[in-house]
Amino acid sequence: MGVIDKVAEKVSSLLPVRRERQDMSQEIPPVGSEVLALRDNLDRWLQRFFDEPWGFRGVGDFELMPTTNVHETDKEVVVTAEVPGLDKTDLDLAISGDSLIIRGEKRDEDEKQDKRRGVYISERKYGSFVRTVPLPEHVDPDRAVARVERGVLAVRFPKRESKNGKRIPIAK
Repeated sequence: MGVIDKVAEKVSSLLPVRRERQDMSQEIPPVGSEVLALRDNLDRWLQRFFDEPWGFRGVGDFELMPTTNVHETDKEVVVTAEVPGLDKTDLDLAISGDSLIIRGEKRDEDEKQDKRRGVYISERKYGSFVRTVPLPEHVDPDRAVARVERGVLAVRFPKRESKNGKRIPIAK
């Protein structure tokens, strides 16, 4: 069942029931192959619309907005981002206020030529992103270290020594 059938079923379930039912097969002329092809194209377009509602598509296996994780240990806060196919020259890291800003751009050009068959193919894929990750107050951005290994960016922020933090005992 295609998207059009699903939408038609939902819409018809919302409409009031007609008391007089007519045989619809007599009213609709036979459908030609052009109409079926148009319907299939519309069905694929609607399915893609619902799968990618904002129109953002990945570039190959690379999505425009990489998945990020932030976890904390006793000594540091670690931010990881999945950036497959990118290396350190494709990435730019910056600190702005209390946030880490990760910028990246992927450029992939592939040209193939087969002179025997008279074929020339040129494919280009481009994608860029900017991701802002809020950081906790107790990190030291001046001592941060970043590495990219096997498609994962890891930025490690050592924790600052707490200068103004002090425990207050509670009296009975």
